[in-house]
Amino acid sequence: MNFDDFIFHIIELIAALSGSYYYLMTKAQSVRPFIWFLWVIVFVETFGMYGYILLNNYDNEIFIWIKNSVFCRNTWLYNIFDLSTLFFLGLFFKRILKINVSKKLVNFIIVFITCSTILYFCLSGNFFRASIPYDFLMQTLAIFTFVLLYYYELLSSDKILFFYKSPIFYLSTGVLLWHLSVSPLFIFDGYFYEINKDFIEFQSLYLLIANILLYSCYTFGFLYTLQFYKKQSVVKK
Repeated sequence: MNFDDFIFHIIELIAALSGSYYYLMTKAQSVRPFIWFLWVIVFVETFGMYGYILLNNYDNEIFIWIKNSVFCRNTWLYNIFDLSTLFFLGLFFKRILKINVSKKLVNFIIVFITCSTILYFCLSGNFFRASIPYDFLMQTLAIFTFVLLYYYELLSSDKILFFYKSPIFYLSTGVLLWHLSVSPLFIFDGYFYEINKDFIEFQSLYLLIANILLYSCYTFGFLYTLQFYKKQSVVKK
């Protein structure tokens, strides 16, 4: 594991711990799916590092079996993670949306992408070898729709006056901006990855900066808005 990976894991863990702390202090049910999502990220990114271990040669039957099996690459793990991302974020936005039409649209998007993904892997047999083409683009479009629905309801209610007091605004804005900013990298990744080392270095640095900003936004959203909940609790007493 290089230094960039270490930094990435640390900021992920800090964001997940911040979300858990916020929930313990507030018991806010609306953010629970997002906190689950953060811990799933921590688990997947940690467990997915088994690929580094497989770079070695150990005289162990289990190790040799894994290294010679379809699990030698962690592609299967991240294919599952892509679907879980859509599920947890969809559940998160369903909890905060109030309009039934918006909730139904979220359900439709989740079911459509999930069924399309499963169908693709069943027909192609690439589950252990490659991700679905343009999966990140589909995920970005889905999240873009979820956040727009949230913004629409926010602008249509009195909550717009106090948007800065809710972690939901920071979480949804952070995940939207991250997907919009890194999508071009993944769209053109296939054209440059094998032939352009400069692009690989730029992509790694760009993703590191984008991830630091993203998880810092999550951490800020949880810890900054916690003060407003505490003040509200004091006033009620």
